[in-house]
Amino acid sequence: MGFLTVIVALFWLAIGPAIGAEQTPLKLVYADYKPYSWEEHGEVVGLEIDILNEALGKRMGLQLSHRVLPWARAQLEVELGHADAFVATLSEQRSKYADASAEALTHWELALYFKRGDPRFAGITGVSGLAPFNIGSMIGNAWIKTNLGGMNVSYARNMEQLPEMLMKGRIDVIPDSPLVMRRFLNEQRYKDKIVELPMPELNKPMFLYLGKSSKFRQRLGDFDTILLQMKKDGSLQRIHDRYLGKGTEKL
Repeated sequence: MGFLTVIVALFWLAIGPAIGAEQTPLKLVYADYKPYSWEEHGEVVGLEIDILNEALGKRMGLQLSHRVLPWARAQLEVELGHADAFVATLSEQRSKYADASAEALTHWELALYFKRGDPRFAGITGVSGLAPFNIGSMIGNAWIKTNLGGMNVSYARNMEQLPEMLMKGRIDVIPDSPLVMRRFLNEQRYKDKIVELPMPELNKPMFLYLGKSSKFRQRLGDFDTILLQMKKDGSLQRIHDRYLGKGTEKL
């Protein structure tokens, strides 16, 4: 009996760390970037959360934790190894400390926003024409840093500050996602005062980034497989439809 007790004890000592690791939640961080991700009544919700809950939680069986942070800090948390993952467009800087999935899970659109009646934007047809203007963006926006970083850019802590900065004349234009900006344009204080100029040729896919120090990094291939299944069975499209409306072409 003593011998069997020792064997059982050694068995549990051997598998204990593995069980503990499996029960450790995958820590996901997000920006306050509705409809992609935001916090409501103490719960993190949004398009990205629903996709990841389905893929990582339901289909891969992982425990997940979701947290909304200022976007620059969220990315830093993954870089420092304090969190595991975030969703974003591809960038060289992010690839230094995290690996991106092969499959995109959603997309990021781009449009220009400026005050109605501003004659300086009459001939603007692309972002290359923004050099003379004061551009507004949220801190941590890698696309802005990569493509417009040499221009005059003023950064805000969150998206809600940008329309107010525009109306007060502190910035001239906001290049960002219409999926995010339209909720502000529908507010009474901004209604009919801000113009949207779509830039569909600049739309970008968004991927899951897993930190290079994350213990879940080796599961990235499994995530790609699951995401392909979700595209084929229509579940990824159905999640997009809930947030973006039916009939809109996605990935």
